[in-house]
Amino acid sequence: MSRRSPDARAPAVLLALGCVWGASFLFIKVLVDDTGPLEVAAGRLCIGAVAILTFIRLRGLPLPSTPSLVAKVSVLALVANIAPFVLIAWGEEHIESGTASVLNSTMPLFTAIFAVAVLPEERFTKARAAGLVVGFLGVLVMTGDEAFDLTNSDVLGQLAVILSSACYGVGSVFSRTLLRSTDPIGLSALQVTAGAVLCVPILLVVEGSPDYSLSIESWLCLLLLGAGATGVAYVAYLWLIDVTGSVRASLVTYIIPVVGLFLGWAVLDESIGPNTLFGSALIIGGVAMVLRGGSPGTQVRRVAQAVVAAD
Repeated sequence: MSRRSPDARAPAVLLALGCVWGASFLFIKVLVDDTGPLEVAAGRLCIGAVAILTFIRLRGLPLPSTPSLVAKVSVLALVANIAPFVLIAWGEEHIESGTASVLNSTMPLFTAIFAVAVLPEERFTKARAAGLVVGFLGVLVMTGDEAFDLTNSDVLGQLAVILSSACYGVGSVFSRTLLRSTDPIGLSALQVTAGAVLCVPILLVVEGSPDYSLSIESWLCLLLLGAGATGVAYVAYLWLIDVTGSVRASLVTYIIPVVGLFLGWAVLDESIGPNTLFGSALIIGGVAMVLRGGSPGTQVRRVAQAVVAAD
């Protein structure tokens, strides 16, 4: 994707993306009161696929569809879309949406670990290693002294969201290898579409006939979650990379948990205690250290990975 000159709309787009992705945790929290995690995942993927495929059709862009790529992207969709979408929704049945938004922002920490293990061009720097320690210390502060009590449903909900971040991390590293030979927009569209195609039969097998007898409020949340956070936002993020570069676009990582915490407090009356604030500060600080302490040349590719894996 070629870089263009800076666009005055970029700051507004960056803020809008942070708000949309931060609000997605609020949407999920509302939805899990009316339906199950698999229904949430399948619904957002189907709506997201329609939105992004419509964009590609209107722009006349090609959709890559070679058998080998479809097979790889199907695996990617299972790991980086279906699994984390279900885990986050299940987790939010037990924890607050603001907490989920912060815990999910640990994705860059997991990406750094998996990238070093798999990609030869990646390596740990002192700043990156320190960032991982600080970030995961923040997770321990957020989860509290019951972090290892697996009989506690709140702890299990927190662990589910953290596991979703690990899934996103695996997906980021896997997608980087695919982006070497595939257009990001085409890959994103294929991934979301594959996720929808795979998630629907999984839903039917596990749950039987899906329950979408939702309230008007929940339907609105599902539409915003699917068309906005899972569809249009992917395209907007790629535009942002194109006009500002990956480093500035990665600032959205810091907006998401702030918006998630605020909306959970303002709309759902969720509490924000000292451990939540301190843990959030440590996680965001750790992510900042990891992003700034990357190996030479990794910043140019960072956001393209995140687009294919982000919530």
